[in-house]
Amino acid sequence: MTGFARMSEIEIECPFCRIGKIKTLHRESFMQSETTRVSGRRSTRSYYRPEKYEVLDNCPNCGKSKKELQKAIDTGKTKKMTHEERIAMLKKRGLPLVIGSNK
Repeated sequence: MTGFARMSEIEIECPFCRIGKIKTLHRESFMQSETTRVSGRRSTRSYYRPEKYEVLDNCPNCGKSKKELQKAIDTGKTKKMTHEERIAMLKKRGLPLVIGSNK
């Protein structure tokens, strides 16, 4: 069995509070080849392995545990942003909130 995935330690924002930074181990997606051998015959198949995040620390801001953070990252279920939070995020990024505005 062969395969190669680059791993790096990065910080991502907390999926719950979106303020705290969490240390994670990021594994990039890669193709993995497996060879099977049966009585003089050989076959090679390639499989796609998706990217993966492994949480290393708890959130320093909201106090969520590693287990809760890992589950939220794996399933994609996080706290939904309110309308006011979205507006504040867009203003912080400098995007216009009204189409055709000169501000």
